[in-house]
Amino acid sequence: MRCRRSLSVPLLVAMVGLSLVDCGCAAPEPAANWPVAKLKDGMQKRWLFVWQDMTNPAQVDRLVARFPQAKAAGYNGVAFSHNVAPTRAAALREAAAANGLDLVAIVMGGSRDRNYMEGVLVKDALFVVHNGAASLEQDNPTEVVNADFENANGNHFVGWGFQDDEGVTTFADHEVAHGGKTSLRMESVGKNQYRHCRIAQPLKLQPYRQYRISFWLKTQDLSPADPEVKLLALDAQTSISFQTFHSERTQDWKHYDLVCNSLDHTTGQLYLGSWYGKDGKMWWDDLTLQEIGLVNVLRRPGCPVTVCGEDATAFEEGRDFARVVDPQLHPWRAYHEEPVIKLTADSRLKDGQRLRVSYYHSLVVYEDRITSCLSEPKIFDDWRQEVVEANDALHPAAFLMSHDELRVMNQCAACQGMNMTPGELLAWNVHKAAQLIRDVRPDAEIWVWNDMFDPRHNAVDHYYAVNGSLKGSWKGLDPGIGIVNWHGGLQGKNCPFFADLGLKQILSGYYDSDEDGSGIAGWLDKTKGVPGIVGAMYTTWEDKYGAMDKWAQKAWGGAAAK
Repeated sequence: MRCRRSLSVPLLVAMVGLSLVDCGCAAPEPAANWPVAKLKDGMQKRWLFVWQDMTNPAQVDRLVARFPQAKAAGYNGVAFSHNVAPTRAAALREAAAANGLDLVAIVMGGSRDRNYMEGVLVKDALFVVHNGAASLEQDNPTEVVNADFENANGNHFVGWGFQDDEGVTTFADHEVAHGGKTSLRMESVGKNQYRHCRIAQPLKLQPYRQYRISFWLKTQDLSPADPEVKLLALDAQTSISFQTFHSERTQDWKHYDLVCNSLDHTTGQLYLGSWYGKDGKMWWDDLTLQEIGLVNVLRRPGCPVTVCGEDATAFEEGRDFARVVDPQLHPWRAYHEEPVIKLTADSRLKDGQRLRVSYYHSLVVYEDRITSCLSEPKIFDDWRQEVVEANDALHPAAFLMSHDELRVMNQCAACQGMNMTPGELLAWNVHKAAQLIRDVRPDAEIWVWNDMFDPRHNAVDHYYAVNGSLKGSWKGLDPGIGIVNWHGGLQGKNCPFFADLGLKQILSGYYDSDEDGSGIAGWLDKTKGVPGIVGAMYTTWEDKYGAMDKWAQKAWGGAAAK
């Protein structure tokens, strides 16, 4: 068997052997019975949102204990994760019924199998065989000049082409360092009129390779604690890296690892610093950027691994080398020890042989956000099982699908094999997902978050690591799917769009900051006359319920709601 020196995405798709027919991509006809469409305008849906681990019986009990207060404030529904501790499901149902609360099960939040996260391609990475195993070697190393910050002329760091406010907010510190004798100190960022304090240099990159950015950081009285490391395109308009990290206001030297994929970029600009800082100090030291291999490699049908010699000979998994896996696969942890390719006893591979390896790996956005693949058939099998289990345990009045903030999409061979734009892919996926619910519970309401279907929100071009445009994703929604609209910042400017599609909407407010309810009151005032506004949901991600009574008063009149 022979393979081309440079594997293309279409070739990898062909190797997977997926087609539109194989994936079950023919869109099913939606059921004619659409409970959401029957709702009249007004605050009929008065929901309380809970984002806690419902597999923990103690959290279920905390939720139940809040029901009497919710009833007294006029709430008539509660939304929570579907995976309720089995020993507490019956008590939850009974307590909700006793307090006049509909149950809303949140489903389809991702795959249960870590291998089914969306995969990003690494193409033709160089591996070399030594002592019965092949490991990555950098064939085009990326060099960060003066990465240890030892070479400084005054407060100017040699090799860094861009540096904000030398001697004002950026300094060469010869007294505090992690390694060597010098570190980069940033302080009093607020002295910059834009609150910027950055240092940057251009880099050469190898396209479609996996990179690790490693550094040490120390902080003192940093306000806000917002240091960042970014790898951007040279025009600074396009992100190449998407992972962020957490720092304390004051901390001693702490080591960080960030992982990204160069995608189709041959150059980039490495930045570190603060974009919105004010007070305090931070020190940077001992930075490295290097290519890595097979960290969080994904193994599923839509994420093939190929191993070829530099003469284009294709080697076989099971015959020439053992199955390639990452024994520490943990998509939410970006970096750990790199796995190797282990040779079989009768392998055709020889010591010193150079190989070209292509594979797919997961990608972290922000600190820990991961997106599942939208195309693999197993995803839908898992989702159906999830809906069945939730229905059997809870018999909820409604299901809320978790199609929101999907930041990595249309990258793996399975998704590429669909021959759709990301918008088309998402439209197909949400349509199919809704039909799964209808098959199990034709009478249940179906809701979904607005953002991924909203041209004023995330249904746009150039959304994080989405490969292509998300425009048109809203075409997968039918009038039987309600919208949970969480973009309170727009104060209703996006509501007419969904109203024109014939979709009902619940305004998802509070969001851990509307303590007196003025935000939801303003939102409701500015959407008067927009058809299809049928409710509001008190939404806290930080487990903050101190304002739920005041908020309910502004949203629907509190206990006076009927």
